[in-house]
Amino acid sequence: MYERGRREGWYRRGGRVPSEYRGGSYVVNDWQREHLSRPRRGYHWVRGDNGDFLLVAISTGVILNILLHH
Repeated sequence: MYERGRREGWYRRGGRVPSEYRGGSYVVNDWQREHLSRPRRGYHWVRGDNGDFLLVAISTGVILNILLHH
């Protein structure tokens, strides 16, 4: 995710995560176990391949925040 995102330019705040990263094993459902804050309404945490966590809008895929190597 990180390498592709940097290459394509979306791995940044305000960037749009491609749909294939917004579901399945990338979505963090147990955010408490990962010591993450409760996601805002309409957002969820997505785990990057490099250990980062991205707070992403569920409907649009826009990245609100990135926690580097959490």
